[in-house]
Amino acid sequence: MKVGLALYLTNSAALLFVSGLLPLAPLNAAPVRTEKAACDRVKTRMSAIRHFPVSVVAFCDTIGAADRPKGYYVLALHSNRRCEGICSTNMGWFAVQKRTGRVFEYDTAKMRVGRPVGPTS
Repeated sequence: MKVGLALYLTNSAALLFVSGLLPLAPLNAAPVRTEKAACDRVKTRMSAIRHFPVSVVAFCDTIGAADRPKGYYVLALHSNRRCEGICSTNMGWFAVQKRTGRVFEYDTAKMRVGRPVGPTS
């Protein structure tokens, strides 16, 4: 029940942001304590910014704790797009700061945190 409520609230926040009724800052105002919570945060942020439903994201692919920067969860979003032949469902790589919940781009070539995604407040 708690997971369903959390997903409902996450989707609702994204819809309110897209409609202009909620500023983006509250979508990343709380600490993140699990990889799943980090995935949900990125799904919400990217769906709000790029104007697509959260349901478009099928899953997150995470980098293990030993290979990610201290204090961050690092993950890739993957869409539910059907692929035949050579293609990718990757929607991008992101880092979520555990302490603040802020979402950043993640540079997989340099293995480092990049620019903030959306407003930084």
